[in-house]
Amino acid sequence: MQFKTRNFDAADVVLEARDLTVTLPETPGNPAVLKGIDVTIRAGETVCLVGESGSGKSVTSLAIMGLLPDALRVAGGTIQLQGRDLLPLTQAQMRDLRAARVAMIFQEPMTALNPVLRVGDQIMEVMELHTDLPAAERRRRAVAIMEQVHLPDVERIFRSYPHQLSGGQRQRIMIAMALVLEPVLLIADEPTTALDVTTQKQILALIDELQKG
Repeated sequence: MQFKTRNFDAADVVLEARDLTVTLPETPGNPAVLKGIDVTIRAGETVCLVGESGSGKSVTSLAIMGLLPDALRVAGGTIQLQGRDLLPLTQAQMRDLRAARVAMIFQEPMTALNPVLRVGDQIMEVMELHTDLPAAERRRRAVAIMEQVHLPDVERIFRSYPHQLSGGQRQRIMIAMALVLEPVLLIADEPTTALDVTTQKQILALIDELQKG
């Protein structure tokens, strides 16, 4: 696994992970899934993790988000978000940080979105969990972020269920949910894997546009 960056040396450090090691504690020999990973991300910077399947890209992302499955454990190192050490935090404290300070776009939106809730309600739910905004303001912001990610016919899509949308539209909903609270760090875990080539290009261009904006 390799890291590729666009340099912003003068910008403030948003994320710094040092000597990050993740192991399988219940497996004989306690093998390391990640070993000694170092990464620094500054404000406005894009860092790409490049590697073959199974090299640890998703595990690195999940460790930063505090979403590792029970079979994996951070065995060493540090993860700091704007100088705050994330590893000692409780699950409740990490839930407060997710979406509000650090957010993630997952590979497959159909597994990340709730199939029985309208997508507009799912975007509003993010704000309900992390803010005291009234319902009318939550709806206004949800519509605004949907427009920002270039979804067509926003009012119709707001009322739609995930299965009623195309793959590209579902991925744009995931991006809207990730960005609605303006987190300082956005992690994208292969967000175009399940999409056709044309839609992949559109989604990558959208992420780049939103970052620069």
